Amino acid sequence: MLVRTTSDLRAAVRTATPGTEIQIQPGTYDFSGASIKVDQPGLPDRRIVLRAPAVGGARLRFALLDGFHIIAPYWTFENLVIESSCDDDSHCEHAFHVVGDAVGVVIQNNWVVDFNAAVKVNGKAGRFPDDGLIRHNAFLNSRPRITDKPVSLLDLVSVSRWRVQKNLIADFAKVGGNHTSYGAFFKGSGEDNIFEQNLVRCEAGHSGLYRIGFSFGDGGTGRRFCRDARCEVEHKRGIARNNVIMNCPNHAGIYLNKSADTLIHNNSLVATRGILLRGRGTSATIRNNIVDGDLRAVEGATFTSEGNILAPPDAAPFDTVSRDVYFNLQLGDLRLKNRQSVIGRGVAIQDGGLDLCGRPYEAGPPDIGPLQSRAQGSCSNRLW
Repeated sequence: MLVRTTSDLRAAVRTATPGTEIQIQPGTYDFSGASIKVDQPGLPDRRIVLRAPAVGGARLRFALLDGFHIIAPYWTFENLVIESSCDDDSHCEHAFHVVGDAVGVVIQNNWVVDFNAAVKVNGKAGRFPDDGLIRHNAFLNSRPRITDKPVSLLDLVSVSRWRVQKNLIADFAKVGGNHTSYGAFFKGSGEDNIFEQNLVRCEAGHSGLYRIGFSFGDGGTGRRFCRDARCEVEHKRGIARNNVIMNCPNHAGIYLNKSADTLIHNNSLVATRGILLRGRGTSATIRNNIVDGDLRAVEGATFTSEGNILAPPDAAPFDTVSRDVYFNLQLGDLRLKNRQSVIGRGVAIQDGGLDLCGRPYEAGPPDIGPLQSRAQGSCSNRLW
């Protein structure tokens, strides 16, 4: 099904059936008024796909509170450039809002710019859009958002078994409210979500304010929005692995709040305040990470630490131990300067996933950090 106008796109979404492929032709499409309601269900083996032939061909400009409002399962969105065009930042909240029955949604290979929460996922009326995938996207903001509304580029609440994989998440900030923003978080009593192989740059094109790279839990979810209607624990059994999180000088690279049984392994946290754990019920295993900053537990949180490269106890809060490991990670160069401190020095991980280059872990003690240098397969050792 070919789309050449905004009305074509709305009609195609409204009439799609399982197995439909909606292909948006090259051009710029301006949307205003009502959100694009996605309410026709696909099937697990016959997904509905909305795509452009290649990234950069179709440019969607949203002057919408919600762009795609997705309430039906098994949709895929790919190869789209999506930009906000609101005069007021509080009026452009989400490019994608995934709600209720919309299980199995895939958002991949898109370029999404200038939203408060580019992807928002939450339950509705006791239904939860689980088992989604956010992969190979770029999410960024050209400037700090002028709003007191929450700013978290990926804002996933009360859902389980989502995978956030191989994305660029950068330049998220807000000048209103508490001046605190997030690259991504899972909260609201979800379980078994994974954050892996991502590059998070709290500050890249602009700087200042309080920017947290990634969070399990965060805290503060209203009970009515929580999956268990209590939120005594905001997340269980989360995994953050094989990520690079960098340039978060005013806050933690990874933050856990009311997050139980979390596994954090083989990440590089560069020029951040480290890993902060907060709240009774928060617990984590922290292994094989390279951490600028410290590991800090407050208000009853607990953790175990093994195989990490950390700043010495008397170092400055965001001392850069990473500069002794890599040639120049600030320029995207992940070549090892100090191989003997990294190669084979980690603690074994039962299922480590894939490293930053997509290579599986070999048997035996792994390397510390997100690259497994001894693994089979090629890798440029450059982030950009």
